[in-house]
Amino acid sequence: MPNPQRARDARMKLRNSPEMRDLMVSNFPKVLLILQEKAAITCAICTSGELNAASRYLAKALAEYDLRRCKQVPDARYSPLDEVYWEEDQALKKASSDDPLVQRIALARSLRSDFSQASDYSHGGARHVLINAIRHAWLICHDGGELLNYRRKTTSAQEHYGALHDFIESLNKLVQFPANTDGLHRDVQALDVQMHPNLKMP
Repeated sequence: MPNPQRARDARMKLRNSPEMRDLMVSNFPKVLLILQEKAAITCAICTSGELNAASRYLAKALAEYDLRRCKQVPDARYSPLDEVYWEEDQALKKASSDDPLVQRIALARSLRSDFSQASDYSHGGARHVLINAIRHAWLICHDGGELLNYRRKTTSAQEHYGALHDFIESLNKLVQFPANTDGLHRDVQALDVQMHPNLKMP
């Protein structure tokens, strides 16, 4: 079983690499076009700034997930504190042992361990970010427009289709190592139910 700390560090190193930035920049215009087309179909009233922000987030998530699978980087279980710990570790590497920063970071970690709870998410970090980015983009593309729909349909040949399913398929075509479309569809829907338990989706 991989060491969780080592897996987190490997993932964060990949996330902050020049290769990741290059792939994100390459993905961004293609993702933006997909979101613009979907927003036009649904008659969403989201702004161009919202579409750009959602596209950047989604392009980065696709790049991270794709590179992680390409380079076989382990995906540590998702924790919202991954970025915080990574930044702290980088700061500690640059600080001397008697630097006041070291004591402040130690105190912050001690306080977090007293109050923070373990993540409820069983997904790895890169997968969780991808799921959330797809969900966020889907919501933006329906903002004030067509009724939001997470359902999928099945043909007589047991093939799935539907608005969200086709949306995920179009995103999967942008990466070298795509995640399973059906699995992503289920996870996006499950995350939305978890975040909005009282909201009934068709």
